Amino acid sequence: MAEFISGYRLLTPMHTAGSGSARWCFASRGLERFFLKEFLTPVWPAQENTPLGQRQCDRCETFEAQRQRLYTAISCVIGDTLVPVVDFFQYERRYYAVSEALDHVDQTAETITGLSDEEKRAILYEVTLCLHRLHMQGVVHADLRPDHILLQQRPDGWKPRLIDLDSGFLESEPPQHSREMEGDPVYLSPEAFLCMAGQRAELTHRLDTFAFGAIIHRIWTGSLPMFDQTKYQYLYEASLDGGEIQLSDDLPEAFRPVIVRMLSVNASDRPSDAEVTALFDVPCPQTRSSKPVNGLMRLMRT
Repeated sequence: MAEFISGYRLLTPMHTAGSGSARWCFASRGLERFFLKEFLTPVWPAQENTPLGQRQCDRCETFEAQRQRLYTAISCVIGDTLVPVVDFFQYERRYYAVSEALDHVDQTAETITGLSDEEKRAILYEVTLCLHRLHMQGVVHADLRPDHILLQQRPDGWKPRLIDLDSGFLESEPPQHSREMEGDPVYLSPEAFLCMAGQRAELTHRLDTFAFGAIIHRIWTGSLPMFDQTKYQYLYEASLDGGEIQLSDDLPEAFRPVIVRMLSVNASDRPSDAEVTALFDVPCPQTRSSKPVNGLMRLMRT
């Protein structure tokens, strides 16, 4: 194991768990601890003066410029919910991104249980507000999932921290190739899947809206929206096919119309960030009965 990478002293071995396109470790610089990520691609060519080497150089230069623009936009997001990238550099042909190392992480939005409705509302309000601010800077997270929402317990309650924007992109510079798209299939939007499958699809910040609709449902009820698992493996499949998606009885009635629209197959039908934020900036609503969404919209009026 290398002891230093561009002035950062490695504190742990490199790991790939939870990141298919990168390796990561904890590192220090001076008295500060950091989370250091090494991108597995692209890699600067060993021989630049060949046709293949020049193509690799061009890809690296494009990647570097896009990352610089992305991280600059992320640095403009106000508040402390988002964990931004604080350094980005090339070292020995590979690229690295550095962010704050979060100490005392007690839970994630995937593992936490037993929250009160008020605690859920407070967590979701902070994350929604953070996403709103992120999207206002033109940034798409593109890999929203519960284990990317870390929770730190503080005297005044749970503090969410949104991490891992390394699959993210600027809305003005969406991915052009399927290899550039990543994401957990459990929370993948229909249009993100179409892009991964090599089909034409418009990629906007509303792919985060779809994922966050499923995350809200999971945080509040403890489970994902329901669908026919004999026909579909993932939520985006049911959505694309117009299949029935059922909301839990534990989801408050006031949330339902918004969650229904967040899970719309058409991105343009999904609610704005301001509307989702306003949903949690109010006292906790009461829970009522379940109703289906998507392909069975006619039943919403019964």
